[in-house]
Amino acid sequence: MAESATDKSAQKSASLLEKLNLQERGWKFYAAASIPPIVVASLALWYYSSSRDGETGASKDDKKKGKRKAKRSKKSTKLADESTAAPSAAGASAADAATGASSPVDKPATTSVGDDDEERPENMTDAQIAALDNAALKKLAQSLKSRGNKFFQARRYPKAIELYTQALRFDKDPVFYSNRAACYAAESDHDQVIADCTSALKLEPRYVKALMRRAQANESTERFRDSLYDFTTACILEDFNNSLAATSAERVLKKLAEAEARERIEKREPRLPSKSFISGYLNSFRSCGDEAVAVDGEQLGDADTLYNEALSFIALQDYAKGIASIDKAVAAIDEAGTTDGILRADDIYSLSGMFCFLKSSLDMSAARLDKALELNPKHVRSLLRKANLFTERRDLDMVSQMLELACEIEPENAEAFFQKGQVDFLKQDFVEAAKNYERAAGLDPDFVYPRIQLGVVQFKLGKMQDALATFKDAMERFPTRSDLYNYYGEVLAEQGGPDDAITAFEKAVELDHANPLPYVNQAIAVFQSSGNADKALSLIQAALKVDSECELAVAALSQIYLQLGMFEESLSMLRRAVDLAKSEEEMVSAITFRETTAAQYRFMKEHPDLLNKMMGAMQ
Repeated sequence: MAESATDKSAQKSASLLEKLNLQERGWKFYAAASIPPIVVASLALWYYSSSRDGETGASKDDKKKGKRKAKRSKKSTKLADESTAAPSAAGASAADAATGASSPVDKPATTSVGDDDEERPENMTDAQIAALDNAALKKLAQSLKSRGNKFFQARRYPKAIELYTQALRFDKDPVFYSNRAACYAAESDHDQVIADCTSALKLEPRYVKALMRRAQANESTERFRDSLYDFTTACILEDFNNSLAATSAERVLKKLAEAEARERIEKREPRLPSKSFISGYLNSFRSCGDEAVAVDGEQLGDADTLYNEALSFIALQDYAKGIASIDKAVAAIDEAGTTDGILRADDIYSLSGMFCFLKSSLDMSAARLDKALELNPKHVRSLLRKANLFTERRDLDMVSQMLELACEIEPENAEAFFQKGQVDFLKQDFVEAAKNYERAAGLDPDFVYPRIQLGVVQFKLGKMQDALATFKDAMERFPTRSDLYNYYGEVLAEQGGPDDAITAFEKAVELDHANPLPYVNQAIAVFQSSGNADKALSLIQAALKVDSECELAVAALSQIYLQLGMFEESLSMLRRAVDLAKSEEEMVSAITFRETTAAQYRFMKEHPDLLNKMMGAMQ
């Protein structure tokens, strides 16, 4: 089978996403190891992103112990306490580390509520207070605080608030603000909690308990970005040993990212992804469809003519014009009210469904593909495209059903077995994926992608020699395929051979200057192996010149900027990555990365003195 014009030098979507995941993990380790100015930010990023995949920082048992400890704290007749001065990050108590803001107020109180025998410093005038020396001020302030603690324990919050307020007249102690904030929290007055914790933190920026209380109040009022910042700061100040802060940050980050992604997806108009992404998707197929050919010298109708025109534009990678032509073809059928006399009606609806899928218009895609299958129940290409649609919807049972039906209709269809291999790849069933790739390659020796993916899964299975042999055989069969050398370079890079990988990426660029992906991969390999930022940035700029919306180039550029300490530039690229996200899931991931970076950058700007101290300690 001859290669289609659309089978150019780009990678398929499933493998691109897999590569991005692998690359992201590599970036985290590299950043933490080699860029001192942003070690703290990199570690925070690693902590949050890795913990989404499983328990980190503290085990599940540790979390359960923390919850039990918090419950005991609430039931106890004694209150957890700090000294009259707020604790530093380094000197926070064990109770604070385990329970965060769960300890309500300071100073244990063992006497009953009531103050008939107590002095009444709250009745003193401002003039009387001004006449006291510092020791007397602190003594009377502590007296008021202790009485406030008793009323807090008795859940008489208004009286406790009054006493903490009076204590602040004598001594602007951050603990008094924090304790009063605990009263407001008990009464769900979240704005007052935020105000008091902010006052406490102005006096003692490393006061973790106040940070935790303010973070929880911000979360309750859906100020998720501010909440994330506070939880992030608490994590950094306590060297990521505060499991409550870490799990809370994950929770808030998830809320923030999912809410923004949902709103963006609902409001935005359907749009195509980057040209390189579309080309990669199309390479999962041998062709986009067969041309309509007039029979017995008859002229083609409008719909078939427009369909052929669409195929021509797709071959030139002019996808916008291809979509315009296929939309006109569908409109021509709808206007005619019948498919009689239209030679490629099933292909027209199927191709339209494919583009709707790429624009993330999944319902419209399903309708168009169903129409194609209604016209031709054995239209295998539509079944394969519908399998992709169900993959996007995470309905793997329906994916398998579509692919099995395709194989029943055409038992020797290489595309069908390749797509089965792709699904196995996504499920990380690499053994089964290898079998399907081998079958696809055997059925169609001119189909390069089963061979590429076979080499990739052999590498993942630890069969490096088999993988190299597979790539070598493929390069002998397809010596001019840029994408083949690009994939080969990725495997070499993952194996730990940057020089050979760079050579492979250079060969891929030489074979196809219009493929942005090898530029990006070469940039990453250069930066990781030599730290040559200028060359890496130049290569990524070349990729963006080829395809200004290349998602991988934008992501890589943001991370290089991050490692160079260029936070503003990194955040600009991360905002761009959010705009380019194709699906809600991808958008959530991009927003997550943007927000963690922004929170850490804010910490660095607002606490340069703390950062310098921490960096000095680390060195």
